[in-house]
Amino acid sequence: MWVQLAFLVAYLIGSFGMVILAAVHADDLGAILHPGLERLDDPKASMSIGPDSLWNPLVWVLGVCRLIAWFLYPLGIAMLIFGLATLVHTVRAGDRRTTARLAVLTAIWLALLLLGATPYGAALANWLLD
Repeated sequence: MWVQLAFLVAYLIGSFGMVILAAVHADDLGAILHPGLERLDDPKASMSIGPDSLWNPLVWVLGVCRLIAWFLYPLGIAMLIFGLATLVHTVRAGDRRTTARLAVLTAIWLALLLLGATPYGAALANWLLD
């Protein structure tokens, strides 16, 4: 469960966190719904939090999170398989609280995969990959 949650938080920071930061930097909050180079500029330009150097830990955090966001499909499929396998085990063990948490996390990963297949998800991925 913690693996799914950690990758989920990293994915959300690396994708939606980046687009929100870029929209704030561009002073165009409407661009959150329509990410692209024409409205948000280069994604790397929005990563400037604090001093712009390799010694800034926030640059590394955002960089790793952005890297995780690039791999939505393989990571999302892996998290679905991992979640379903773990879910079967917890159902058999009878742990209702963990089963509910795993079911919610697995459903969120499924929703993110489906969102990634929409035109918005494609636009976000293209902007992040630039």
